[in-house]
Amino acid sequence: MKRTSVKSAGVILSLGLVLAGCGSETGGSPAGSAQPAAAGYDNNAILRWAVPGMPTSFDPRKSAPLDPVFLDVVYESLINRTPAGEIIPGLATEWQLADENKTITFKLRPGVKFHNGEELNAEAVKASLEAYKKEGALAGTLAGLEQVEALAPDQVKLTFTEPSGYMINVLAGEAGIVVAPSALTDPGLTGKPVGTGPFQLDTLSEGKVTFKRFDGYWDAKRITIGGIEMAVFSDESTRLRAVKSGQADGTSITPSQMKEAEASGLTVIKGANTTFNGILINTGSDKLADPKIREAMLYAIDRESISKNLYASSCTPAVQPLQQGFWANVPELNDVKPYYDTAKAKQLLTEAGFPNGFEMQLEVGPNTSYQTLAQALQAQLQQVGIKVTIKVLEFQQMVNARRTGKFTATVSLLQAGRPDPSQFVADFYLKGGLYNPGGFELPGGAELLAQARVSDDVTQRAAPLQEIFKKVLEVGPPVVPVCGVTYVAAFRKGVTGMEVPVTGDYDFAPIKISS
Repeated sequence: MKRTSVKSAGVILSLGLVLAGCGSETGGSPAGSAQPAAAGYDNNAILRWAVPGMPTSFDPRKSAPLDPVFLDVVYESLINRTPAGEIIPGLATEWQLADENKTITFKLRPGVKFHNGEELNAEAVKASLEAYKKEGALAGTLAGLEQVEALAPDQVKLTFTEPSGYMINVLAGEAGIVVAPSALTDPGLTGKPVGTGPFQLDTLSEGKVTFKRFDGYWDAKRITIGGIEMAVFSDESTRLRAVKSGQADGTSITPSQMKEAEASGLTVIKGANTTFNGILINTGSDKLADPKIREAMLYAIDRESISKNLYASSCTPAVQPLQQGFWANVPELNDVKPYYDTAKAKQLLTEAGFPNGFEMQLEVGPNTSYQTLAQALQAQLQQVGIKVTIKVLEFQQMVNARRTGKFTATVSLLQAGRPDPSQFVADFYLKGGLYNPGGFELPGGAELLAQARVSDDVTQRAAPLQEIFKKVLEVGPPVVPVCGVTYVAAFRKGVTGMEVPVTGDYDFAPIKISS
């Protein structure tokens, strides 16, 4: 079976990273990764990684957008995607698109076992995919999957209702995860994951989750630590203090904290990724149903000021979901200056029937950086007459609000590239989308989306997606981007091997901790 040649899920920002100067800032490390260890390391060391919140669920059907940092520890997908965004073999060593891209046939990796001793085979893959399609967060993602056939113990064929080359990217994410068949029917899967990943769950308690090395892992030589301890520090400043004080070995931080981290002798890595900070609007919420009001919000924001003052110019001002260098980025939208026009924002409010503005609520999570962003947006929206009240939600409340649609407008981190940018379009811009509680419908969006999903070749897929990102700005967007995020992480000395997760794919197995 010939393996289809697929460009990376990112094609990734390789140019954008260079242009942005987003290499590691210490020790002459390669761009986007921590400096390789120069001395011996402790193969049994436990990596202490500080996180902002606990996992929503270890059941892929119930997981939330911020859960991959946990899921990637214990699970693997049919197709793997490196932290840099490159598509490589995963639980499948080969795959073949055929029948005008309506079928994908996978050859499975031999000798792979689940944490409970069950063997990976075609029936296990079939069970997981059919379970995901039946219910839960992945049902929409797999809506076009018509049939799963176990052709042989090591061969699986997927048939789709439409040409679906884009599924190569999608199956490198949560939809491609294979769970041990016996665990799929266990109601306790949410807290008892059984995958094939390099680590298995050890303990799960309030505020902390630990993992131990899986000695039966098929590529055990890649694992260079004994386990991982993830403890919750909900505030960015406390997470950084935990690393500085030695309570933690590493954590993600904000760009504005880089100088403090480096001054404390920590190693810092950074790089552009496919997430952005923005406002997610419930278009079914009172006045926000009016596209003119949403458009007014788009033009009221001074993105360059926010980037400079809140993010040390490391959150790229943006009115589109994907940053420069990513294959679906719209070059002519990278200049955001035309989209800061307070006079136009006021005129749009007048046309909507609110010449004196109106009042609205903005929900935000517990993280200080998002509360600070919400306050900056509050001040800028006030300038055009939109009077904002900020409501702070706990971490799990924020997750639930976004998932259930019980919010007015949220300031949050949004993932545009995982598992594929076409899924972002389906979830946010089309009726029935997972994060579209107001039923927003981009005119012509469904047709353009279908075009963007035919091929696995990103050079063919870019144009229809770019057209979608341009058109949505003209009809009062349900998502108002503010800036494209630069991922930043800080580590204590002696911890090396971490790469920037460009599309939200984390690989902790090769991290080294000096002995």
